[in-house]
Amino acid sequence: MIVVLIIALLLFLYFTLSNNDGTETPQLIKIGYGSYPYPPLHYYDSSGELVGFDIDLAREVALLMETEIEFIPINWSENKDLLATGEVDVLWGGLERASLDEKVVKFTRSYLRSNIVLLTTEDKEYSKFEDLQGLNVCVLNFTPAFNYFQVYNRDVIKSRRSYSPPEYRSLISTLTSGEYDCMITDTSFASFFRKLDPDVTYKMSDSVIGSNYAVGVRTEDTKLFESLQNALDELEANGFISRLVEKWIAYGPQT
Repeated sequence: MIVVLIIALLLFLYFTLSNNDGTETPQLIKIGYGSYPYPPLHYYDSSGELVGFDIDLAREVALLMETEIEFIPINWSENKDLLATGEVDVLWGGLERASLDEKVVKFTRSYLRSNIVLLTTEDKEYSKFEDLQGLNVCVLNFTPAFNYFQVYNRDVIKSRRSYSPPEYRSLISTLTSGEYDCMITDTSFASFFRKLDPDVTYKMSDSVIGSNYAVGVRTEDTKLFESLQNALDELEANGFISRLVEKWIAYGPQT
């Protein structure tokens, strides 16, 4: 009888601890990120290694969660569908909080604020979207800045010409050549971009609109979500995320 009670107790504890709300934290977490580089959040360095702010953060989160991770490049326009079908477990990499249907995707609290700004050469004076009406504007595709651009270009900017390359290197010469008058981007990419072309002085406007990055998880994956959020909270509290900001954003990538 005692043996039966012990077995019953062990089974109760097992299902209570390992299957909370019908879910478990997987031993391998498949992280979906945009296949196009989005520095300094994620991109390939000169040696072909995947690096960046989000990559460092995800690896540190995995250490705290005691799990393995796999980075899977995806077509970012299909991110919600790939998450829903289980091809990836989380969406991570320049994902703006509340940018997707929260009935499908549950967002962690924001781990990084990277406001949308206007980036121009030193001789230009633009500070808000309305200043760009009728101008030539460039913006990196598959980014939060591009999402804002689509809305404002239709209703406010009505640019004469716009350019949305999927690859950041294509943007480097467009401002200095005069081909485009302004770039709409976020503060993290603007800082990185200016370091790619240190011989030119670029001017960054004050924040035009706020942008908050988070991790997206399937709404039903309660245990995974809680573990991710707890790990992110710990890394915020112990200063790790602040150190990443200093490494990748405030002063550019340390190479």
